[in-house]
Amino acid sequence: MPKLFAMLRASCPNILSHAFILADFMRGPSVTLTDELPGVQRFTIAGVSRCGASLQELHLIGFSKFADSVFASALSSLSSLRVLNLRGCSKVAAKTIEAAQKSCPMLTSLNLSYTAVTPVSLAPLALSRADLEVLKLAGIPNWTDATFAKFLSVMEERPDFQLKKLRTLKLRQTRLSDHSLDPVLAACPNLRRLDVSFTLIRRPSQLTGDAAPPLEKLSLTSTRVANSDVVTIVSRLPQLKVLALGALGGGQGSSVALANSSAMTLTDDTLRSLTSILEDYKNIEDVNLVGNTKLGLGGKVDRALAGFVRRVGRRCKRLNLANITSLRSSDLSDLVPWEEGEEPSPLETLILNNTNIDDDAAMYIRSCSSLTILELQGTKFTSEGLFQIIDHCPKLQKLDLTSCRGISVTDRRRFFEVWQDQRKERE
Repeated sequence: MPKLFAMLRASCPNILSHAFILADFMRGPSVTLTDELPGVQRFTIAGVSRCGASLQELHLIGFSKFADSVFASALSSLSSLRVLNLRGCSKVAAKTIEAAQKSCPMLTSLNLSYTAVTPVSLAPLALSRADLEVLKLAGIPNWTDATFAKFLSVMEERPDFQLKKLRTLKLRQTRLSDHSLDPVLAACPNLRRLDVSFTLIRRPSQLTGDAAPPLEKLSLTSTRVANSDVVTIVSRLPQLKVLALGALGGGQGSSVALANSSAMTLTDDTLRSLTSILEDYKNIEDVNLVGNTKLGLGGKVDRALAGFVRRVGRRCKRLNLANITSLRSSDLSDLVPWEEGEEPSPLETLILNNTNIDDDAAMYIRSCSSLTILELQGTKFTSEGLFQIIDHCPKLQKLDLTSCRGISVTDRRRFFEVWQDQRKERE
């Protein structure tokens, strides 16, 4: 049933009325309802409770018009629930959290991003679920050091408490600083994935010290962590797979595009230091440097960006160098295998929006035969360079050419068709 429901959600959501959903799809181990389903009413959500102990996963996403009490009523009999995702249900607050604490003793994954949950209302639930593995709390506007102090005071009453099983913690777009983050990280010794992007952190001692958790994924995008501390933090995380250092120095905002480019702090020298560290990290597969506008401002010799691509970037599956306005085509030259018979770069996603590259980069990008997503917004590419890339990258599925002045407006969204027409002419 969940698979059939997912197919109907994607292909014909309008036929999924309240009655249809309630009668035929409120069953099985998993239920997913989103605000893209016009038939969902508050009674639909309340009806989730009829699933009872059979329900293990509940995803209610983006419902901004329903009251806190509606979601609370849905949880009343879900005693076997393990995964609860309420992302974007902006009125979810204390009543829902209290219901989850009373009725859902087996929770291991909790997503409350973009809700109205307060730290003090979350504390009893979080501290009574030692088996929590995933906790996502992004974009909650009332999460500040002042409001979070109440959460910390509850923690202090249990000095030995730890979330030893917590693997994922997301605090993105909250107004928390080191003062709030450090005691939380100290209670999560086995954390694997941490997102504190767009927060007020500057020098989190739990990351810069010797007892850093064994992180595999770290996002510091748009924070004001100093360059020296970024290097220290990364040097303590040898298991890193994913590293996001977009728009460092930019401070808070909802995206890197909102950041003041003059405030960016990541320099070529820091990138060289990071490159020397990451070069030895065997698991690294995803690096995001978007919006670091001070990169590439040096001379033509010993370019830091070129060195990064040569020693780290070409080994990744995903690489985001967007909005680095001084990135040149030549910086990508070492995407090409160094020696005959060497395996091509495993890059699958390459994002180069709003950089200074042009058709000269085509000969390097085309060597990435596994490429499926290529974003070139606002670059100087023309049809000539793009034809080369598509010819040599058979897996390419997404090509973003927004604002590429070298491509006519009518061709930007249909460039694969343009390429096919051109290939027929060549034949």
